[in-house]
Amino acid sequence: MRVLSYVYDAADPADHVEQVLDQLAEREEDIEYVDIDAAETRADGRRTAMLTVKNGVGIGTPPDELYGDDGQPDLTVGALITEKATGRRSLHVGPAALEALE
Repeated sequence: MRVLSYVYDAADPADHVEQVLDQLAEREEDIEYVDIDAAETRADGRRTAMLTVKNGVGIGTPPDELYGDDGQPDLTVGALITEKATGRRSLHVGPAALEALE
């Protein structure tokens, strides 16, 4: 399994996000990190993050866990996009990212 991207919000990360980032730092492949907080504006960061997620999952809609109560994207839980040798991509949201990396 190859890691393609990790999307998160460093302004208010969930507890496991730092652990995921630590594990990703140990990997050899080039990983695209999309931090909402690092964008010029939060709106730009959200837009880039959701485009990354949508490109990662292809057909379908992002899971509900990536949206806050107000319906706006909320990437504080983090989303890991991986790809198997067959080319099949998967999205691992929240603590499931840690499980995928183990």
